Amino acid sequence: MKNLPILTPVVLASLATAGSLFAAAEISHEVEFSYGASSATRMNVSAVRDADVSEQSTHFQYVFGYAVPERPIVRLGIGYDRYDFGFTGPGLVPGALQSLSVVAGLDLKIGDFLIRIETQPGFYGDDRGFNAGDFNAPVLLGVSYLASKDLQWIIGISYDGNRSYPLLGGLGVRWKMNDRWTLNFIPPDPRLEYKATDALTLYAGAHLVTSTFRVNNSFGGTRRTRSYAGSVVEYTEVRTGAGASWKFGKSTLDVELGYEAYRDFDYHKVGDDFQTKSGAFYGQMGMKLGF
Repeated sequence: MKNLPILTPVVLASLATAGSLFAAAEISHEVEFSYGASSATRMNVSAVRDADVSEQSTHFQYVFGYAVPERPIVRLGIGYDRYDFGFTGPGLVPGALQSLSVVAGLDLKIGDFLIRIETQPGFYGDDRGFNAGDFNAPVLLGVSYLASKDLQWIIGISYDGNRSYPLLGGLGVRWKMNDRWTLNFIPPDPRLEYKATDALTLYAGAHLVTSTFRVNNSFGGTRRTRSYAGSVVEYTEVRTGAGASWKFGKSTLDVELGYEAYRDFDYHKVGDDFQTKSGAFYGQMGMKLGF
């Protein structure tokens, strides 16, 4: 997801290759799709009860890029993300969280620095659909410094006015240690990569997912929980796993298995949150197409 983490792969990981587009006028298309599922984990779903909660996640994004020599690359597209949570009985964990947004941004090259500025205005709601109150426009900024052909330093900042801490940032590094090993320590998806063949890369690392959504005005359903109606929930997820990435042309296919260590629904304006009490195993498959 892609969700809206502190530093997204869209903002940062692609900076390693963005500079090549400045060589000549070029039109590019990027399509991403992924699906993941996790086993049930025990968590509190209200102040008075626990439940076993499973999860399914879906991500889709299409971005059109247009580059003119010596000018910024313009990126425009659309994205959709959805998280479905399954459990029985009442609770204050949403049945689903979803977003539908526009992707709009610029890539710039200034000397050895590559810069990406991006906003994702759209609707961030729950399983009752979208309304005007769900509108949000997170902003992402990533700056990459090419210290050498094998070493790249990256800094990123994101702004989301609905978050408990609206402004967040982080520092990352991409170091190609030799022909086989690369340390791709870029939040929110730091990982160690091993190039088994020209087409196959194996990796192990972690994932941090965080984004904000607004639940519907009927959420809660009782007088005691009516303060949750129409409130913002900040969703956070931490996972560790290992996987394989197959490259064919400009496209890749990823398969990953791992352990979801933590999940949290934080209604910070209400003053309450609901967290996991145990972990869960997950699997995910994704594809990125470039043409």
